[in-house]
Amino acid sequence: MAIGFIGTGKMGAMLVRALLRAERPVEEEIWASNRSQEKLEDLQLHYPRLRTGTNAELGQECETLFLCVRPGDTAHVLEEVKPVLTGRHLLVSISNIVELERLAATTPCRTAKVIPSFTQFVHGGVSLLIPGPRSTEKDLAYLRDLLERLSRTEQIEETQSRAATNVVSCGPAFLARFCTEWAAAAHEMQPDISLVEWESLVWDTVRAAADLPKAGIDGREMLEEVSTPGGMTYEGLLAMDAVLPEMWREVMRRTMEREKVLKAAFTL
Repeated sequence: MAIGFIGTGKMGAMLVRALLRAERPVEEEIWASNRSQEKLEDLQLHYPRLRTGTNAELGQECETLFLCVRPGDTAHVLEEVKPVLTGRHLLVSISNIVELERLAATTPCRTAKVIPSFTQFVHGGVSLLIPGPRSTEKDLAYLRDLLERLSRTEQIEETQSRAATNVVSCGPAFLARFCTEWAAAAHEMQPDISLVEWESLVWDTVRAAADLPKAGIDGREMLEEVSTPGGMTYEGLLAMDAVLPEMWREVMRRTMEREKVLKAAFTL
């Protein structure tokens, strides 16, 4: 079954590359379109048999279409593909701003949503799968099979997507900021070790700590095992306790408020 990716920006290109590296589906089964021909040529440079075309051509050739464009470009893209869309198409949005009820009301397609994560670049992390109007169990099983070549897949409801997206999709950026600031603080305290080396130490520690749950050691047990009341780790945790809980609440609040603003401005 041919799969079309309309839009090969950061997330669209990442999904195409990750699927092609997984070697299923084969290159001939993936089509891509993009407003910038340069981005398509860059993909074809690495994957010469990748098929490209206009948005309408993807609609004609592919029964599954991933909408990987910015929300503001969605209406224009749909106008281009609407003449060829039918009930045989599965239309998959990767944006929380594009609500599935509105997408289904605008097209005859079966609809669903996939929230990808940059971690799929290394075939890890979690993808979010959200059923939409007219999507069938067969559609969801197909998307789950596709995504599980790249990461673990978690099916949720659309009403749960903001908080879940903050963890699995925004999460790599949040974690990167946390770790780079941690390394910068260590470098400030001990500048005779380079910042690059500090960043390496931080990420190696994070990678190893992330593997501990596989050995049956969860986060609470890590805290108990590493921290001793009155010790240095304990003192550091007290400093974190003073800011982290409210910081994460503020992250959740601000992303939710921003999403509301963008949804209010979104039109189809």
